[in-house]
Amino acid sequence: MRMPLISVIVPVYNVEPYLRKCLDSIINQTYKNLEIILVDDGSPDNCGQICDEYAKKDDRIKVIHKENGGISSVRNAGLDVANGEYISFVDSDDYIAENMYDGLINIAEKERADIVTCAHYIVSSEGTKTLQANNIDNFTIDEIRYLVLMDKYPSCVWGKLYKAGLFKNLRFCIGIYSEDIFIMPTLFFNAKKATSTKKPYYYYNTNQGSIMSSFNAKHKYGFFMAWAEHERVAALFCKKAYKWSQFRAIRSAIGALMINTYRPNLTQKEIENCKNYLKSKRDEGVVANIGAKYKILWWGMDNCLYVCKIYAMISFSLQNLKKRAKNAKH
Repeated sequence: MRMPLISVIVPVYNVEPYLRKCLDSIINQTYKNLEIILVDDGSPDNCGQICDEYAKKDDRIKVIHKENGGISSVRNAGLDVANGEYISFVDSDDYIAENMYDGLINIAEKERADIVTCAHYIVSSEGTKTLQANNIDNFTIDEIRYLVLMDKYPSCVWGKLYKAGLFKNLRFCIGIYSEDIFIMPTLFFNAKKATSTKKPYYYYNTNQGSIMSSFNAKHKYGFFMAWAEHERVAALFCKKAYKWSQFRAIRSAIGALMINTYRPNLTQKEIENCKNYLKSKRDEGVVANIGAKYKILWWGMDNCLYVCKIYAMISFSLQNLKKRAKNAKH
C-alpha cells in the first residue's frame, strides 16, 4: 500500500500546559510518514523551547519561530513550507488518537477523496469527553457543499485530512476571527470528492473562557466576514443556500456594530465594511426575515445609537451574571 507523506501543521501559542500531550499524540502515530510542522507564533511562555526540544528528538519535526501574527498567519506559514501530499491541522491545546492518520489516509486513498472528516470528542476542563458524532455519510459532493454553506457540516479545519492541492492557490484570511468558517466553502468547492468517518479520532479541549472574549466586536466581525463569503459563494454555485448565508451575514454585521457601541474595538475600516454591506442589503430591500430584535438594532444604527448601546450593555451584564452563577456552582 502507498504511504504518502502527510504534513501536520500545528499552530503554537501560549499553550504550555497542553503542548507536550499534543505533540506526543502526533509523534506516536501508528502512521509514520509524517512531516510535523510546529509554528511558534511568538509565544510568551516556554512553548518555543518545547518545540525545539521535540525537534531534537524527532527528525520529522520542523520548527518555525515567527512574530505574533494570529492563527491564520501561523497556518499560512505552515502551508508555505509543507511538502506533503496531504495536509492536516492539529491545534496545540488538543490531541489526537494514535491511529488517526492510519484511519484517515486509508479512507482518502481507497475513496480517492480530497477531504476526509472524522468525528471528535469535546473534552471539558474537568476531563469529561462528549462525543460529537458524524451523521454525514454517503452524501454527494454537491450535498456536502450545501451543508457547508448552511453551517450543517463541521466547519473547523482540524479533524480533517486534505489533499495538498486544495491549498495550491488558497490561504487563510489574515486579521479575522472565524477563519475556519471563512475558508470552508472554497475548500469544498475545490474538492471533487469528500467523505467522512464516524470514528472519533480528534480530541478538542474546551476551557471556560472569559466573558470578555465572548462579547467581542472583533469576533462578531469575523463571523460577518465568514458569512459574507458564504453568501458570495452561494450566489455563484448554490442558490438554495444564498438566503440563509445572507441572513447570517446581516445579523453578524448588526451584532458587530451593536457590540462596538459599548465595547469598541473595531477599526474604522471594519465599521465601514459592516455599514456598507448593510446599506447594500437595505437598498436591495432585504429586511423582512432577520427577526424583530435585529430590525430594531438595524434601525438604531441609522437613527439612535443609544438603542444599540443600551441593548449591548444589558446583554453584557446578563452574560456576566450567567457566567458568575455557573462558576459559583463549581
